[in-house]
Amino acid sequence: MTSRSKKPTAITVQCVSADEVGTQSRENSHFSRNFVRVFFSLYFVLGLGMIGLTPPFQSPDAFAHFDRAFGISQGQLITTTARGVPGDTFPVGVIQMEDIFSAMAEGRSVTATKYEYVYGWHQTWNMPLYFTNFDTGGNIPFLYLPQSLGIVVGRIFSSHLLVGYYLAEILNLLTFVVLTKWALSRFPRRLAFPLGVFLLLPMVNSLAISINPDCLLLALSMVFAASIYSGYSESRKSESRPPLVDDGKPRVHLRHVLTNANYQIGFVSLLLMALEKPPLLLLGLLLPLADLHSNLRRYFRRALLFMVSAAVTYEVWTKFGAGPQGKPVPLIGVSPARQLTLVLTNPLKDVDVLIQTFRTYGLLDWKEFIAGIGWLDTWFPSWFYVFASIVFVLALLSAVSIGRRHVGRTIWSLSVWALVAVVLMFTFYLVDSQYSLPTIIGLQGRYFLPLVPTLVVLLGLESTRSPRFRTLASTVEEFAGISLICLQAWMGTAFAMTVLHRYWL
Repeated sequence: MTSRSKKPTAITVQCVSADEVGTQSRENSHFSRNFVRVFFSLYFVLGLGMIGLTPPFQSPDAFAHFDRAFGISQGQLITTTARGVPGDTFPVGVIQMEDIFSAMAEGRSVTATKYEYVYGWHQTWNMPLYFTNFDTGGNIPFLYLPQSLGIVVGRIFSSHLLVGYYLAEILNLLTFVVLTKWALSRFPRRLAFPLGVFLLLPMVNSLAISINPDCLLLALSMVFAASIYSGYSESRKSESRPPLVDDGKPRVHLRHVLTNANYQIGFVSLLLMALEKPPLLLLGLLLPLADLHSNLRRYFRRALLFMVSAAVTYEVWTKFGAGPQGKPVPLIGVSPARQLTLVLTNPLKDVDVLIQTFRTYGLLDWKEFIAGIGWLDTWFPSWFYVFASIVFVLALLSAVSIGRRHVGRTIWSLSVWALVAVVLMFTFYLVDSQYSLPTIIGLQGRYFLPLVPTLVVLLGLESTRSPRFRTLASTVEEFAGISLICLQAWMGTAFAMTVLHRYWL
């Protein structure tokens, strides 16, 4: 018998310097699972407290969004029309309850009293039906899934309307917490810290405890940013490390699978975001960011695939799902096609419009971006806006790495992000502003919130070396968790005191 000699297995070993090991360990340093659990457990508990403190329908556009969620819970994915007016059929108690709470939103001097709540609890689902109109029928049903489920559960267990309303808010908050927790756990601490500060902004909190679909939109923006970072990281590992070779075959399949999975998660989340806010479609240029840094041909192929598929999906939904139903009536003097021609042919006019808009509304939009809570815009004291702005800007700067690689590609990525922001602004100039108006009408600070997670990722994708003061940097990162919890307590307290002052004191 002859013995067969085994073919030796070739294994490639990579030598890594001590400095590179230190840089990689810092790059991959995450908050512990226990910390993430504590942070989001507190987030959910504080959110429940704010739901209890904030009277019903005091979040942005709550009346129309509740009507839309109720229609979807009834199986009306597409709104009906009566004499050309979009809307749906509701128990008359819904209209009566909304009317009694709408008075609180109309005047800052109005406070919550026992009367509104007693009247609200008297309204039930089994009251006579009544047709009411609303202008949110064009919104995609998916973003109302948690609210609609809450209404369905509320109707099963109680005939009181307010039970369904509160369950809609609670399930919306729970969905937000689950998605953002999944996303934040995939970032290293240097990116998780500024994103944690972002989640603590009172404007984000107010959307998280509302029935507004922007709550799920923000959660999807976190998921999208996480998919960008994870896909980029996997691709970077494939570039920077030679693959292990087994029997002459490189073992790189797993990394390709992970990169593709991250891309697909980002694809779905951004598709849903773009259906709600079409200007976010341009973020599709950032979706295959890993391919931009490794395979330019594949990058263009993936970017084109997303742009075409998202545009077609949006057109199909607009024509067959939303159509003219549920769309707001155009304002007098608004001509989108004519305005678009003006924007494309008069660049100096565009610059002047941006300057005048920032000069007129910039401070108010920034205040709402930081702390606008529904009908409580600019209700925080001035010192709060200053301090919260400083914390937010410092958190963004903490994501910036010193000595970045591929400066040209970084500038390209940031320019795409800036382009989305500008297009978002001019969208409101087209659809909400009168022709040739010197300022943009209809724009609000909260509309820029979905762009922040991608900005954080783009600012801190990679670093080229360990920080100069390594001990100081590691100490700051260790205390990042403590500072997040402290900020969580401080923001929650300020939020609660503002709500108490507005409605209860």
